[in-house]
Amino acid sequence: MKLISHLLILVVGAGLGVWWGVNHPEAAQNVATNEEQQAAKIQEAVSKEKIVLLKKFLDTTQPDQSSSEFKQMLNQEKQNLQNAKAKLLN
Repeated sequence: MKLISHLLILVVGAGLGVWWGVNHPEAAQNVATNEEQQAAKIQEAVSKEKIVLLKKFLDTTQPDQSSSEFKQMLNQEKQNLQNAKAKLLN
């Protein structure tokens, strides 16, 4: 029953989205453009953060470095990445 209600809500939502897009093409185009710009900004920020993380890892990694230190550094960088993404969305 729960699955049926979720599918029904999905179909109704998609149908209303298509109807709105057809009846309001200029506004729909603006929404799509804004979404694409935000996605591009986020993707660029994530790419930059990945490069920074990789450079830090390569600069700080030594043959005898334990994996727990790397995991700790990775978790810290992941948190920094999430903070940067949140700033871009606001």
